[in-house]
Amino acid sequence: MRKREERSIPNWAIGLALVVVLSIGTYLAFTKNVPWGGGTEVRAVFNSAQNLRPNSPVRIAGVEVGKVTKVEPLASAEDSDEVDTTSGNPNGSGAVVTMEIDDDGLPLKEDSQFELKPRLFLEGNLFVNVRPGSPSSPVADSDYVFPPQQTTNTVQLDQVLSGSFQADTRKQLQVLLDQFGKALVDEDGAESLRTLNKVSPGAFKYTSQVNQALLGENPHDLSSLIFNLNRVVKGLNGNDEALADLITNLRTATGSFASQDVSLERAIQELPNTLEAGDRAFTSLNAAFPPTRAFAREALPGVRTAPATLDAATPFLAQLRGLAQPAELRGLVSDLRPTVPDLADLTNKTIPFLEQARSLSSCFNHTILPWADDQVDGGATYNSTHGPNGSVFEETGYGLAGISGESRSGDANGQYIRVIGGGGSNTVQLTDQTTGENLAGVTPFPIDGSMPPRTASVKPPFNPDAPCENQDPPNLKAANSPGPAPTSAPSELGATPAPGSAAAGLVDDARSTLQTFGEAAQAKDDGEKAKSTGLQKDAMKDLRRFYARYSPYGSGGGN
Repeated sequence: MRKREERSIPNWAIGLALVVVLSIGTYLAFTKNVPWGGGTEVRAVFNSAQNLRPNSPVRIAGVEVGKVTKVEPLASAEDSDEVDTTSGNPNGSGAVVTMEIDDDGLPLKEDSQFELKPRLFLEGNLFVNVRPGSPSSPVADSDYVFPPQQTTNTVQLDQVLSGSFQADTRKQLQVLLDQFGKALVDEDGAESLRTLNKVSPGAFKYTSQVNQALLGENPHDLSSLIFNLNRVVKGLNGNDEALADLITNLRTATGSFASQDVSLERAIQELPNTLEAGDRAFTSLNAAFPPTRAFAREALPGVRTAPATLDAATPFLAQLRGLAQPAELRGLVSDLRPTVPDLADLTNKTIPFLEQARSLSSCFNHTILPWADDQVDGGATYNSTHGPNGSVFEETGYGLAGISGESRSGDANGQYIRVIGGGGSNTVQLTDQTTGENLAGVTPFPIDGSMPPRTASVKPPFNPDAPCENQDPPNLKAANSPGPAPTSAPSELGATPAPGSAAAGLVDDARSTLQTFGEAAQAKDDGEKAKSTGLQKDAMKDLRRFYARYSPYGSGGGN
């Protein structure tokens, strides 16, 4: 059996396979069209494709994320019936641009915007700039076609020229250039421009300051200037006759300036000094604006009410005008003439009254009111336990309320005050400073002290000849002094009376009467009403006998 011969691949086959692989790799490298790795297909409708071509880049925020694969008219596109193009283009024409976007450019929301923009100025090559949409918008489906309302085209230079330079505009431009040429040649305008070019460097400093000032001090100052200037230009454009008159008057004014060129030159030389002085004036004016604005704000309510006030005051002014007539004034003067001497006499007599009123006011300010606002001050010990409850004027009110309370009882004879006597186990003996007699009394508690001391209880000096305003307010400060020690009073001042004396009989009768009242109360508490009633009758008889015997108004005897 023969050994099988091994077959080898011919060299030409290996070379052919290598050429095919290199060709395919070169094609894919230059076309970047990998059949197995394509991106997501996205379609958008534009009003015009302009110069957009296949393989034009698609960018998001300047980063290339895909390319254009197809550009076709809307009428021949497969999904032309599904897109509303009338709102974007009145003629219903447009182009459907198919793009292939990589995963880096996804997802695209349904409110995404597509814009055709030039790659380089005047180059003509375009790219598609994509704004992926807002986060709240839903993600567009794979078959979603973006309508022309979400696409925009770039403005080409030929559109600007064709839209701006219409027949009438070109004609006016020709007139402008012709007149400008005549001004340069016939009116020595070129020489004037040459002179202006020589002297203009000195004015550039002020021109830069003007340009800086045009920028404004706050945001949107320049935009506000442009907006308002646009309104002015629109207003001028709205009235051709007024604009023509303005230009005619401007020509007359400039002609007048040209005829006085020497004087104008001198005035311009003085302009820097004027501007410097005006700068200081404007600074002061700016400083005055804030208070002026505040005053205007405060005065605005009054200005708004001024018409109604003037309407209401008009009748009064009419009457006042009538009173100011010569005939009325003569009658008024005639009526007032007799009163002038009386008014002068009243003025002379008022002077002493005013002096007395001044003296009274000064007395209140310097003496009475300080005293009324003062408080009694007896020292720390006294103030902590027996201190005042307020100033003098406050405690005066408290005293009036107390008097009203204690005298609220009354009968047919008038009001009266009930006085309840009290006593205690502390007997106090004092000596009257005026008569020298001994005085005795009883208190429920020991006396802590006296304020002011008895030796200092002297009335302040009374000087009726000195004006009140020159006198010092009363001094309400006082010192404490120890109180008298409880002692046993002599027998004649309230000690136990001697047996058989008149005082002993009075004490015995009073004790018997009070004891009978006590027994009647006890019987009532025990429920013995009959016994209690009898004892009360006996006690009342004893009480009548007691008053009849010992009262200075009694008969001296009793039953």
